[in-house]
Amino acid sequence: MKLSYILIIILSTSLFSCNEGKIQSGEIEYEITYPYNKLSKLMEMMLPKTMTIVFKGDKMITTIKKGNLFTTNIISNGTQKELEMRFKMGSDIYNTHLKPDDITYLLNSQPNYSFSQPKQGDSILNCYCNHFDVECTKDTIGVFPSAFTTDFAITNASWFSAYKGIEGMPLEYLIDRYGLIMKVKATNFTKRDVEDSEFEPVVKYTEISYKKYDKKVQDLFDVMLN
Repeated sequence: MKLSYILIIILSTSLFSCNEGKIQSGEIEYEITYPYNKLSKLMEMMLPKTMTIVFKGDKMITTIKKGNLFTTNIISNGTQKELEMRFKMGSDIYNTHLKPDDITYLLNSQPNYSFSQPKQGDSILNCYCNHFDVECTKDTIGVFPSAFTTDFAITNASWFSAYKGIEGMPLEYLIDRYGLIMKVKATNFTKRDVEDSEFEPVVKYTEISYKKYDKKVQDLFDVMLN
């Protein structure tokens, strides 16, 4: 009994030491560009140009929106492996809580990337970064750069994406979904206390299955791209 108690104390102390000095919460702003898509001026106007990530500990909410046209949120908890998605466009106000099978389906639908060994490089937003050369054999875009930081307490922000094996928070990378390739790069970081209420919905959503949710978002981008 005493041995078990001592082991618990040691493990707790080790975990605390690992997070000591890490940034526990804050908000990151990203710029979105589309260098790999041929877009008309109308398409360019309709597509989102910014993304935000608000995080606290190992929980975060990612928001991509285009004015009052639409808003999408991904709420994730890397420790609990919980994932919720929210979508709002006009009277369509839906959310979905992904089950383990849904998360497996989502991961299998992601591009299959290969990563170089991490390299030292320029810091981004005054954060130390590991830089990677990334390649996907099924894409024609060639090798592209990505950068992740471990300066934040969140350990694996990308656990549900094609970057699931990379530790830390992405500050420069590509999002390849719904027929679009979005180049995303962090432009601003605000260290602040994040309230638990910031992860809660501000409107009433209708719960649907993940596959129905995924189709609705795909339909939205199909309309904007055609």
